[in-house]
Amino acid sequence: MRDGGGTGRRRRARISASRLTLTIVLANLIGLVILLLGSFGLTQYRDGLVEAKLEGVRAQAQIIADVLAQVAIDESSCQPVEATDLERVGAEVPLCSLALVQGDVQEVFNRVWDSFEGRVRIYNAPQTFDDPPVKDAAALLIEDVVLREDRVVAETLPPLEKTQTDALWNSAMGEFGRMLSNLFSSGYRTDAAQRSIEDELNNALTSSPFAEDRGAASVRINEEGELVASVSVPIRRVQAIYGVVTAEIGGIDDLVEEARLAILPFFGLASAAAILTSLLLTAAIAQPIRQLAFAADKVREGITVASRTRIPDFSNRRDEIGELSTALRSMTQAIYARMEAIESFAADVAHELKNPLTSIRSATETLAIVKTPEAQEKLMSVIKKDVGRMDRLITDISNASRLDAELARQSREAVDLRKLVADIVDMYAAIAKDSEAKVMLEADASPVYMLGQPSALSQVIRNLIDNACSFSPPDGTVRVRLESAVEHADTLRLIVDDDGPGIPADATEAIFKRFYTKRPKSTDFGANSGLGLAIARQIVESHGGVIWAENRFADPQNGESGSIGARFIVELPAP
Repeated sequence: MRDGGGTGRRRRARISASRLTLTIVLANLIGLVILLLGSFGLTQYRDGLVEAKLEGVRAQAQIIADVLAQVAIDESSCQPVEATDLERVGAEVPLCSLALVQGDVQEVFNRVWDSFEGRVRIYNAPQTFDDPPVKDAAALLIEDVVLREDRVVAETLPPLEKTQTDALWNSAMGEFGRMLSNLFSSGYRTDAAQRSIEDELNNALTSSPFAEDRGAASVRINEEGELVASVSVPIRRVQAIYGVVTAEIGGIDDLVEEARLAILPFFGLASAAAILTSLLLTAAIAQPIRQLAFAADKVREGITVASRTRIPDFSNRRDEIGELSTALRSMTQAIYARMEAIESFAADVAHELKNPLTSIRSATETLAIVKTPEAQEKLMSVIKKDVGRMDRLITDISNASRLDAELARQSREAVDLRKLVADIVDMYAAIAKDSEAKVMLEADASPVYMLGQPSALSQVIRNLIDNACSFSPPDGTVRVRLESAVEHADTLRLIVDDDGPGIPADATEAIFKRFYTKRPKSTDFGANSGLGLAIARQIVESHGGVIWAENRFADPQNGESGSIGARFIVELPAP
């Protein structure tokens, strides 16, 4: 069931879209979308376009106002002003309302203004002095004309079969443009809809005649719902106002929509480039990561079926993907090495346990047929020794199997190595027997600190002392010496010497292997499990140190002078 589930997950991973790919694509496109939306707003472009339109319309309105001020003023139509109006304005002399000659206004437009374009309206001056003076612009309207510049436009018509398609396309694009206009210009159009022609006329009537830009300008919505740029300029002679010229021009919405639609092809090209770069990033990042993920899944499945899977090698890449590949390959190699070590350890345990079991079985089978008490007692002695040997083996094997987990769980702390060694040596001195070698400490009283696990380090010291005592004669001495980092740069050195027969030249490394029990013939068989030195090396290496063994010679400068004992050296990193 487990294998089938893993295969199903792998198949689904192959056919499904890569989430990392989608993330890369979206990350590249989101900036373009924001840029597109900002471009559709076109606030600066629209404001600049409106300003240009207003400048053109203002110039046109000022020219028309100046001409009408010269030829269309009705000076004889001055009408008396009501007394109440005189009181309202505070005048002391009679005033009269001024007006334009409608026929002259029409004649001016019929003869002169074919070079202008846009809508032009001519209003009489208000005949009252109310506040505001203009309440209904239609009541003052004299002329309302739409001027167009004379020009001939030559346009090549498209083929008939394309006309319908083009019409549909233009209609769709026009609708899209209107949607964009409503979406991005709603606030601007709302403000424009609140402005009226009456407000513009009143602002024009109260404007200063000495201003550089005469009259009043505004952006309004006309009767057809179109956004227009409008300018109203008073028709003045000296300081008297005879009427107002209002010129307006539209087409703002169309130009803005064209500018928006013109951005779309560039957005399409930018989107294509973003997608292409996303695919390149996918090939460079997402795909290698997926390959590593699939390989890691295969490693998991391979462990259950006792097979090996190769992790893709991207170590030649000088980036995080290469580092990840190297880390996964190292981790996989460590896993396989640990599996091999476990398999080897299990085989060694089975072999070591089988030997005493075989001896016990033989002794019990023989015990049933022997008759003499001496033979039975001898066989019982063999059985007891083998049982004791199995007990030691099981205890040491249990300790060795728990060692990795304990080293991984326990936290490191500052350890006074000199005090730790002194306490252990004192313990051996307190329980020493006359038939055992003496244990002595050679170290000064100053503390020697390092980061480590006290229980694990004490096990290393005890294992080395136990090993040295087992090889030393009863009158021998086991010397423990501690050298600080001052003597050996950045390392601490622990040295354990014994007075035993020494180590065979070809066994200085083999003695650290599990279940290595080659000892002198005088040593009791089965008295040791052969795991003590292996456990010591494992603990030392987990602390970042090294351990090795060598022989001591009568003449340290002469390797042929004869061995006087063994020496075990442990080097640990200083804090």
